[in-house]
Amino acid sequence: MSVCEMCGKGSNLTLVDVEGVELNVCPNCTKYGAAQKKVGTNHFRKNVSSNQRSLPDLKITSAFHSIIKSERDKRNLTQEDFAKFLNEKESVLHKWENGTLKPRIGVAKQLERILKIKLVEKDEKKAFEQKKGKSSSDEFTLGDFIKVKKRNS
Repeated sequence: MSVCEMCGKGSNLTLVDVEGVELNVCPNCTKYGAAQKKVGTNHFRKNVSSNQRSLPDLKITSAFHSIIKSERDKRNLTQEDFAKFLNEKESVLHKWENGTLKPRIGVAKQLERILKIKLVEKDEKKAFEQKKGKSSSDEFTLGDFIKVKKRNS
């Protein structure tokens, strides 16, 4: 079930513009902004892809730097040429190969597709923590921090 981003109540949500920020809110909180469109119970806003929402249980392989370097060596390319091939900066590729910088999950998935290698794996620890972790009612929402001034009508 979807949860209101202002009060935390589980309900059918509406996409509302609240002071320039798009939020998924319940029917009670729609009065704080201009309604844009209904959001289904299992759908997310357009500007947040479902791919980004499903990534927390993934992680980069600990040996990513050696995998990337060995793939470059297999192709007999310099760092400069390999960076151009990957459409990345040479300095970023250098840091990846040294292990001082990890590629983001999305970038690692692109590298997997281009190079036909394995860089992303399931993070069993995070998946386990999510299962036994907090319920959505234990989390803070925007509504926890807002004081609503009551109008005298």
